[in-house]
Amino acid sequence: MISSTKTGANAVRSNAFRARIFRAGILREKARRLALAGAAGFFVACAGLAVAPAPARAQAIVASINGYPITTHDIEQRMKLLRVLRKPATREAAIESLFSDRLMTAEAGKFGVNPRDSDISQQIARTAQEMNVQPQALVASIQGAGVSEDHLKAHFGAEMAFNVLVQALNKGVEASETQVRAELAKQGGKAAAGTSYTVRQIIFTLPGGVTPAAMAARAKEAESLRARFSGCDSGVPMALAMTDVTVKDPLTRTSHEISRQLAELLDKTPVGKLTAPQRTISGLEMVAVCERGAAKDDTAVRQQIAQKLLAQHIAADAQRRLKELRAKAVVVKHAS
Repeated sequence: MISSTKTGANAVRSNAFRARIFRAGILREKARRLALAGAAGFFVACAGLAVAPAPARAQAIVASINGYPITTHDIEQRMKLLRVLRKPATREAAIESLFSDRLMTAEAGKFGVNPRDSDISQQIARTAQEMNVQPQALVASIQGAGVSEDHLKAHFGAEMAFNVLVQALNKGVEASETQVRAELAKQGGKAAAGTSYTVRQIIFTLPGGVTPAAMAARAKEAESLRARFSGCDSGVPMALAMTDVTVKDPLTRTSHEISRQLAELLDKTPVGKLTAPQRTISGLEMVAVCERGAAKDDTAVRQQIAQKLLAQHIAADAQRRLKELRAKAVVVKHAS
């Protein structure tokens, strides 16, 4: 059972609690940005969403929720966005989606939760991940559909703000050991711990403003070491004897702690060999696979399971709270 140490309803309404809600929510959201590398700077791409304004036209108010109006233009924009998000895009679905946004924004605003552009970018990246597409591709699709930047930011900002609020209201909630063990058993028990890799990074440093000829020469040196490298015990001293080559200390990680792409690369590389040289900000980098085998410590997978269970709990709680807000809302629909 998910357990909680939340305070009572009266404390929730106090000003001090509101301030704590905001701080805790923002900190927790930042801490949970796993697997979203690069998302913080992603909103730069969203700046390209500023499309030319449409010709001025009358916007009829179709409905309102708690006094917040919904116009024909809002509905047109939301239907376009819903199609891109692969959701039902009927007129009624668009109105309900807009109602939800208004409710989430208003509720989060009561506690002073107002997302910044960088926060909204995280929500866009998270949505793209759920859709199994690249964030840039999602933005391009939204832009191509004719959705305005203001509409996009309003929608994802509402989701982000409400998510932060619900996370803060669930501060102290965590998955129980019983739940984690049960989920671990479903995944194969100890076998679910994945693969353990012990690696060493080998970096051929490059000078600033390196010429193509110098780069080619350096790459040749790296490939020469790669061809001769037959194990970390003998290969590392060879690398250290070369000019301007850095060898990092051994690092052990499981397949649950690294990206899927890196795990696949390490799986393809024989033990005692080097990956192909890759250009990084540090220079030409290769990774030596010193050891590889079944992970003996299941800490990483247990943490992953706990995070997954917590995310599921928060998502369900968010839906419950939104449903309650919708049930209490004052909705007025005008004749169309």
